[in-house]
Amino acid sequence: MAKKKTGSGTNKEEEAAVLQYLKKTNRPYSATDIFNNLHSKYTKGVIVKVLDKLIEDDLVMSKIYGKTMIYSVKQDTENIPSQEEQEAIEKSITDLTHKHEELLVENKKLEQVLAEIKSTPTTLGARASIDELRKENELLQEKLDKLKNGTVLISPEKRKRANDEYENSRNLWKKRRGMFREIFSTITEHFPGKPNELKEELGIEDDPVPFEKDPLEVVQK
Repeated sequence: MAKKKTGSGTNKEEEAAVLQYLKKTNRPYSATDIFNNLHSKYTKGVIVKVLDKLIEDDLVMSKIYGKTMIYSVKQDTENIPSQEEQEAIEKSITDLTHKHEELLVENKKLEQVLAEIKSTPTTLGARASIDELRKENELLQEKLDKLKNGTVLISPEKRKRANDEYENSRNLWKKRRGMFREIFSTITEHFPGKPNELKEELGIEDDPVPFEKDPLEVVQK
């Protein structure tokens, strides 16, 4: 057998609970909605009686929608502002809105200034950068002085490696150029035209460095 639900509070407590709920939510409900939303703390019959009492006390109003009675707390009409007060409130809202927009623009400018300040090196950082640049300048000046005095800055090992690479490249250049001269001479041996015209027609350009000369000597001149 299902246990019968009973209200545990007094009538005043029940009225206060229902009225407080309606004021808190400030929206219309049916008696069933209130019963469910109060988690069945009071029976539905008690809820209906409490609502009738609140209507009698002019604290709650009711209206029938379809077949359902809807209840809503009465709004406080004493504190409704006058026309002049409403206009003053609207003017205040407009002024505050404009002030808010101005503050947003000013805040954006300040954020840009802050970003520039953060990107600027600190005094300690600037001093460290200056010291580092001074050391670098001293090293570069030392190298420049040595070059002006004819001091060779390349180590013997690097110089030998560079010379070896140059000799290998020069020998390869001479070998390939000799092969071309030999092949081209064979092709043009019985050529009816001039060899230079054939070169021009084929798009072959002669190396400006004479075969028997050192390319470095030619460049230096």
